Amino acid sequence: MTRSSCGLILTPLLMLAIVASSGSLPGGATFASSAVLTASSLHAGDTSSAVQAKGRYKKQGNNCVWDATDGGPDQCTPQTKGRFKKGGDDSCTWDASDVGADQCRPPKGRWKKGGNNSCTWDANDGGPDQCNPRQPK
Repeated sequence: MTRSSCGLILTPLLMLAIVASSGSLPGGATFASSAVLTASSLHAGDTSSAVQAKGRYKKQGNNCVWDATDGGPDQCTPQTKGRFKKGGDDSCTWDASDVGADQCRPPKGRWKKGGNNSCTWDANDGGPDQCNPRQPK
């Protein structure tokens, strides 16, 4: 270690020690309150990211359902991702990018089994469902 590298390391350490011992920072904040504020800010950041990551698919009987209050890895993947959503004009449409329980079911149509074990909604067909879109793959 050279003299100049010691000076580069030692100077910031001395400044930190002076600030810590005096208990004050620029702007009138105290060292202790600044540390608490930083810790709270970090904690708040962790909470918001945890909320965004919350929710997963869980196996319940013969169904793979979305649980928005749970966390961790998915336990299953449904045959068909998405749900029926109720619109403002009493419409009922499929939203493949949304998760959760169906808000409605169209009065006409049924789930039909397709190739590769797929399960698709056919709005122009009637009769009983041929498959369960909530069944795990």
